[in-house]
Amino acid sequence: MELEPYKYWRIIHFLIMECHYKLIYLSENQQEMWLEGGGDSTNLPIIRLFQVDLDWSNWLSRDMERTALNAEKIRRTLRKRSLHVESLYITPFPPVDSYDHIVNRSFISSDKKVQINTSLLERSVQEWEIAGHKITDLNVIPKTAEERDDQIQNYKEEIFALIRQNEEEEKQLLNFGKPFISYLCIGVQVMLFFLMEMSGGSTNSETLIKWGAKINYLIADGEWWRLITPIFLHIGLLHLALNSIALYFVGPLIERIFGNTRFFIIYLFAGFSGVFASYLFSPSLSAGASGAIFGCFGALLFFAWQFPKLFFRVMGWNVIIIIIMNLIFGFTIQGIDNAGHIGGLVGGFLATAIVYFPKKKSWKIQLGAILTTAFLLSIGIIYTSSPGVLQKGDQSALIMVNNYINNEKYDNAEKALKTMEFKNNEEYYFLLSYIQLKKKQLAEAEKNLQKTITLNPQFHEAYYNLAVVSLYDKKLEKAREYIQKALELDRENPKYLQLWDKIKE
Repeated sequence: MELEPYKYWRIIHFLIMECHYKLIYLSENQQEMWLEGGGDSTNLPIIRLFQVDLDWSNWLSRDMERTALNAEKIRRTLRKRSLHVESLYITPFPPVDSYDHIVNRSFISSDKKVQINTSLLERSVQEWEIAGHKITDLNVIPKTAEERDDQIQNYKEEIFALIRQNEEEEKQLLNFGKPFISYLCIGVQVMLFFLMEMSGGSTNSETLIKWGAKINYLIADGEWWRLITPIFLHIGLLHLALNSIALYFVGPLIERIFGNTRFFIIYLFAGFSGVFASYLFSPSLSAGASGAIFGCFGALLFFAWQFPKLFFRVMGWNVIIIIIMNLIFGFTIQGIDNAGHIGGLVGGFLATAIVYFPKKKSWKIQLGAILTTAFLLSIGIIYTSSPGVLQKGDQSALIMVNNYINNEKYDNAEKALKTMEFKNNEEYYFLLSYIQLKKKQLAEAEKNLQKTITLNPQFHEAYYNLAVVSLYDKKLEKAREYIQKALELDRENPKYLQLWDKIKE
């Protein structure tokens, strides 16, 4: 009597319904099936089941070669570095000739990427075990052919119903929402770019500050909205183009998975996290959607963590390689704000964990992400009052002071200078004196220049400016003393030599 079809479908039913294996391949006659390890574990072997009447070992050898070729195709499709296959032949009797050299031993491909273990399930065998899962009493089967056929049909219906359900769930997981916010964000940043270009230029520091770029000393002065506005601003056409292209490709993907509202939360929080990290670790003026885009990568990493098999089947290592390459570029190329990239990546991952997937909940993960986010934000807020962050604020203020001075905007320069936390240094007093000198506030300028040379007696430019102040006050002898001191410290300075030629006896 035909017992093998019943055993074949019973094992498949057990693997799919109880062990949560998933179908990879099913032959047209339904006598060969490949199954992928259950759940989201990536360590379980691929199982290949074949119901067949074996006769000679030569046929078995040829079929093993075919199995190896198919295993390599599946390895590439699943984008795995290596593949372990358990190949089980369900047969009434073993081959009539010797077959021990084929079964119960491992076949390893020449490149060592595929390993296949072959075994036979003969009629006399009563149990079978794979990856910790055991099915027993395989010889306890319905007595009549009609009962067996009915049971096989029930198995098939349950199996294929679950397969269809899983396919629908995966489709829904990857296509929950229709992209809209991604394109809207691209539109907003393009519109703002052209408005900035018309109002002074997107590479102009004053224009960037006016429109909301990240500048540390202004954030420290209370303009906390600058932790959000830089997400939508860009510095130059190339910067806009690169970020818009990146958002065009990765944004809709995230939006389809998580829906419009969740995507917007992820994008905005990741952008904020990127700007906040940049504020903590970089003094430079900055803007751009890079942190928010890295947040989208963070969302994909969370997706990979929750659904590794689906992630690597649909997206694979390409996403991870792109993230690593971008981070490497950030560390090696000058001018890239890698603090913002890392902040955005972490922020995107945590925001995704908090909002989670549509129509799904995981209170353990969501609560853990909320607590982690609150902890990191608390640490960040406490760290804002640390000397390191305050010094970065002073550095950003000094950058802007020099920029304002170069553009002869001395009131703006003085205002920026006075926001500094650490004022008792020669650079602060020198810049303040320079501004006062330009504004003809000679007494104040002289006072601050004296403070400068007291703190740093080698500051030759301060002596030069003292000479200039002395000339304004018609103190020629004093001016000569100061310019001589400046020349002692910097003998080849043409500016000093020119002034000395004018006032020497």
